[in-house]
This record gives sequence, structure tokens and C-alpha cells, in this order.
Amino acid sequence: MAVGPTLGTGLFIGAGQALAVGGPASLLISYAFLSFLTYSMATTVAEVATHMPSEHGTMVTHGYLYMSSSMGFATAMLRWYSMAMLVPFQTTTAMVNLGVWQTGHNVVMRLGLITSIVVGTNFLPERFIKMSEVLFTRIKAGTIVAFLALSLSIGLGGASGHEQWGFKYWRDPGAMREYLAHGSLGRFLGLLQCLHHAAVAFTFTPELIVHRAENSELTEATKRTENGQAPQSSSIPSRTGADVLQTAFPYFLSAVAMGAMAPFNEPQLSNNGAGAGFSPFVIGLKTAQVNVLPMMATIAIFLSCVASGRSFLYQSSRILCAMSELGHAPQMLQSRNRWGVPWIAVTTSASFTGVAFLSAMSSSSVVFNWLLRFVTTSGYISWLSSCIVYRRFRQRMKRNEITPRHRFAIQPMATSLEFLPAPACLFSAG
Repeated sequence: MAVGPTLGTGLFIGAGQALAVGGPASLLISYAFLSFLTYSMATTVAEVATHMPSEHGTMVTHGYLYMSSSMGFATAMLRWYSMAMLVPFQTTTAMVNLGVWQTGHNVVMRLGLITSIVVGTNFLPERFIKMSEVLFTRIKAGTIVAFLALSLSIGLGGASGHEQWGFKYWRDPGAMREYLAHGSLGRFLGLLQCLHHAAVAFTFTPELIVHRAENSELTEATKRTENGQAPQSSSIPSRTGADVLQTAFPYFLSAVAMGAMAPFNEPQLSNNGAGAGFSPFVIGLKTAQVNVLPMMATIAIFLSCVASGRSFLYQSSRILCAMSELGHAPQMLQSRNRWGVPWIAVTTSASFTGVAFLSAMSSSSVVFNWLLRFVTTSGYISWLSSCIVYRRFRQRMKRNEITPRHRFAIQPMATSLEFLPAPACLFSAG
């Protein structure tokens, strides 16, 4: 359940804008760097979680354990409202994917329909949500695999009556785009801006991966206890590494494929410079004149956005409910209906969906950029907070002469890398 929402959420649309601003080489470098950063961040969180797994997850509890109560509350609230803001981000992404870029009553009607589906399904029994999440995760994974296969086919001349593309866009218009300046400086600035746009595909992925591993660990430990079996070594480190690989590797291949599907100077990637535009995959299929497939690709991306929006609303409401159960939020947020759904927490988190209706007053491409900056900045702050928790954890273990249950070879050196995206974030926001 935890990894499903992040799969493909920023890959289809956000990566197109990253390609437009930086070029295919910058996109590939950004995805490689962010994949390594995701692994570094995941090991940071996983090392703490392995020592003391929590039913409510590291996103809520460990800030209170290893920082002050005020900082713990601040980081928990950050993760709650960031997850909640990802819901309007996903609905806006769906509008951009459909090409609904201009304001008007059509935007309001479509946003209302999508929001009703996203919010309405979250009031259904949790069993239904978890079962359907498995289905939607498979659809999103299948969509990525299909895009990769189509990109390979088109690139090798598999489209009927179409020339072999290969990596011609790396030569013309080029591998890296200049941004704000000329020459090497311009290409470096383009790489930084590309990194900022590409980061949305990895935002909160490490925390959610570790949370999933924690849940699996605690479930297995409970079963072993009930069956009278001896405790085993923690599976959180191995699960974390496997999930990061399963997430990062398809993204890296997708970055290669997108660089072959559309040139960085394609106007539709950035809605003629206004903001977000079509996915490079959709543009490539249209350019290759492959009948029906562009429409099917648009539908698949649309379903992915709606499914991710629904899942992020589920995550945010459960974070809020967990805070209430731990005594860090009003008790009424624990109230559940007869299906076990914390309906007040769901309603509170769903109130953020109204932000998506800004598209009725401004272009959905522009609103997408507003929300992208908010989400990525929140993700950077979350990563920095997790690094502080990790360092406080290591200091406490050393001071009390306690050996942690697991240590990753890459730590603690990799923790320093989490501070690197901050300058790019500040540069882009400016």
C-alpha cells in the first residue's frame, strides 16, 4: 500500500517539464542522482526503524523520540499536510494530462467529478481500498512497462512506416539545454532546474517504503509470537533495499526512454512555456502516428493520477488519525464509522482538495507548477528532518553505549547528501 501511491505519480507529467528545461542528458543525470539520494534517505530512515519499529510508522513517532516534542509535532504535521496537498496535485496533473489547460466551467466540472471519486472512495471500507490499491499499482506498473516497450519499438523503427529514431534527439536539438545563461553555466543551471522538476517523482518515497517494511515486519513478528516461534532478524533493511531498487530502476529506464521519445524544444512539453504539458510518451506516440495508442496512454496516465490521489488521501488521513491515537492531535479525529473509516480525519484531509480548483481561475499548467514547488519543498524539509532524527539517534546510541540492530555501510556518510537538494530548491523557487 505504501509504495503504490508514489509509483508513476511524477514520472508521466513532471518529467516532461524536466526534459523541456534540461534536455535528455540532464534528465538522465537527475534521475540517477535522485535514485541514489532515495537509497541514501531510505537507509537513513530504515536504520532507525529497524532498531525500534513503530505501528504508526517513522513519519509520526521518531521525531518525538529523538527530537523535542515541538519538533516531533512539526514534522508529523508537515508530513500530514504534505500528503494531503499531494491530492490536489494529482487531480491537477490529471487535468494537464487531458490537455485541459485553459480556465472555464469545463475545468470545474471535471475537477468536481475527479474529486468526488477520490474523496468518496476513501469513505468505503479499508478492505476495499487496500484490495483496489493492489489493482491500481499493477495498472501503473503495467503502464510503465508498456511505455518502455513502445519506446524501444519506436526507437528501433518498429512503428509502421516510420524511421528509426534511436537517440537522434540527443544530437538534435542536443543532450543538454541551456537555462538562464549560455555555455557551461547555462547547462549547469538547466541541470539544477531539471533536478528540481524531476524530484517530485521521488518525494516521500523513502519514508513510505520504510513504513511499508515496518508494517510487514510487525505483522510477521505478531504471527511468529502467536505460533510460538523464535524471533528472527529484522527484514526491514532487505525489504527497504529491494523496494528502492524496484522503484528506481524503472524510473531510470523511463528517463532514457523519454529522452528518445520527444525533443526538449517540443512546445507541448511545457504548454508553450506556460507550465506543465503533455507526457513525453504521449508526444512520442503522436509523432510516430501510432493509431489508438496515444488515447490509451492518456487514459492510463489519467487513471494513475486518480488512483494516486485517492491513495495519498488515505495516507494523510491515517497519519492524522495516528497522531490523534498517540495523543498529539484532537481525540475526535479517531472517530470511525461502522466500516472502520476515520471519517473526521478523512474529511479534514480532504479539505485540501479545494486547492485544485485554482485551475478555474488560472491555467492548470501554472497551478501544477505552484503545487509542484510546494510538494518538492515539503519533501526536502521532510528529508532534512529525517536526517536530524537519524543523527540524534546515532548520538543517543553512542552515548548510552548501545549497538543498533542494523547498520548500513553507506551510513552515516550518506546522510550528508540529503542536504544537497536544498540549494536547487531555493534556486528554483527564486
